[in-house]
Amino acid sequence: MKKSKALLLGAGILSASFLMVACSSTQSNASDKTYSYVFASNPDTLDYITSTRGSTSSITTNLIDGLLENDKYGNLVPSMTESWTVSKDGLTYTYKIRQGVKWYTSEGEEYAEVTAHDFVAGLKYAADKKAENLYLVQDSIKGLADYVEGQSSDFETVGIKAVDDYTLQYTLNKPESYWNSKTTGGILSPVS
Repeated sequence: MKKSKALLLGAGILSASFLMVACSSTQSNASDKTYSYVFASNPDTLDYITSTRGSTSSITTNLIDGLLENDKYGNLVPSMTESWTVSKDGLTYTYKIRQGVKWYTSEGEEYAEVTAHDFVAGLKYAADKKAENLYLVQDSIKGLADYVEGQSSDFETVGIKAVDDYTLQYTLNKPESYWNSKTTGGILSPVS
């Protein structure tokens, strides 16, 4: 008798668990445009250019791309750029920006194409707002330290320029073999 009650109880629990799983399952809709994720803390800001806080970057790194990114092995690979070249003296880096990449509103509406001018605007914004991580590139990019410290008020003297809509060029103060790794950070991201 005890054995049959135990089997009956086990069958009842098993049936209840199947019922709960069946009732709780949801179907995924391929056209659903909702991004869901559980974050450990709320961000102070979503300003990916000026903030270095983990609560901000844990969100914005899923939404904004830089020129290069790291693959799963840590190698630098193109992200917003198709290709790049370095001058023989190691001072000038020229990036070809991918065409067809769009800016979107928070409602998912496309409103503009990302261009080289957006990367220039991003660095100017970072310099004007005295971004927390500006020190990463301030002494690297020609003229940037003078602009940030107020010795120059003309951003045109800073070593970044949009050669055309899809060509971006940085001029450095001295060769840096690790320069491309800096392009993965938020400080050199585009701003619409």
